[in-house]
Amino acid sequence: MSGGTSQVGASIQEANKALARYWFEEGWSRGNLDAADRIFAPDFLLGGEPVGPEGPKRSVRLRRAAFSGLTVRVGLQVAEGPWVASWYTTRGTHQGEFAGVAPTGRAISSEGIQLWRVENGLVVEDRNVFDVRRVLSQIRTPDDEIPKSTQFARGRHG
Repeated sequence: MSGGTSQVGASIQEANKALARYWFEEGWSRGNLDAADRIFAPDFLLGGEPVGPEGPKRSVRLRRAAFSGLTVRVGLQVAEGPWVASWYTTRGTHQGEFAGVAPTGRAISSEGIQLWRVENGLVVEDRNVFDVRRVLSQIRTPDDEIPKSTQFARGRHG
């Protein structure tokens, strides 16, 4: 591979990482849902299901309704070919129902890993893992039952 080809690949990978950071900041932390139309492909797959840009918008709406002051900060990112992986940390205050738990006013913090496939500057696929049990352990009392499955646990973060 020539130096020029390697630099082009590196530039694309840096652009893909920047795209992920942009969505975390604009979409998740600021609630700017219009950004989804510029980031996600019309046939975008979320957890293997075709949802287009509306899928990530729906995810952000639901989580921001449950957690006021929601912020998502990116830690480590790794990119290879069309793929970019981002390790992220979420923080917020539980002010709306989440996974059947009424608002508690408690602060939460949790982590996740998002894997995106980017083609021609648009995200075409998202796979992620989010530590929903950590969130539930912060908002539930010890006597509460933790549900076996939630939308977050099935990779619907966006």
